[in-house]
Amino acid sequence: MTPEKDENKFEKLVALTTSFVAVGLAISTILNNAAGDDLLVFRSDANNKWSYFQSKSIKQNMVEIEHDNLSLEIEDEMLTETFKTKIREKQAFYKEEIKRYESEKAQISKEAKEAEDKMEKADKKGLKLDLAEALYQISIIMSAIALIAKNKSTWYMSLVLGIGAVSFTCYAHFLMP
Repeated sequence: MTPEKDENKFEKLVALTTSFVAVGLAISTILNNAAGDDLLVFRSDANNKWSYFQSKSIKQNMVEIEHDNLSLEIEDEMLTETFKTKIREKQAFYKEEIKRYESEKAQISKEAKEAEDKMEKADKKGLKLDLAEALYQISIIMSAIALIAKNKSTWYMSLVLGIGAVSFTCYAHFLMP
């Protein structure tokens, strides 16, 4: 083979592998954007759930205050026994309401923590895909340098970086828990 044909073959190989790396970059970018969207959705969901938890806590606190006020009121000796019975009934109702709020808050808290876990996973996935994108870009730049300098070792290094980028993309998308 003539040096010209070797050079032409090398240029075609570099161009071909660079095209594959560019496709990998495009796919990784799409996956990273989706992970970013998931992160925003899960963060919003967690924030909404914690806000709902707070509203339940405020309502529970109001019921507890009313229950405590009735406890003070029932001590009034001037109240009739009939009225005290009604107060005790209302206190019993408030105790059940307090239990209901506790139960609802426990469920809301569980859901909020699940949303936070999903948010963390999406964030970690995004970080891995960010790294993959950086490796893809460096690989493409090194391919260009290899082409200009006609240096095979630089091209091999770009291939290694491209393979690393593909590995990070696959790990982030398919294997991350």
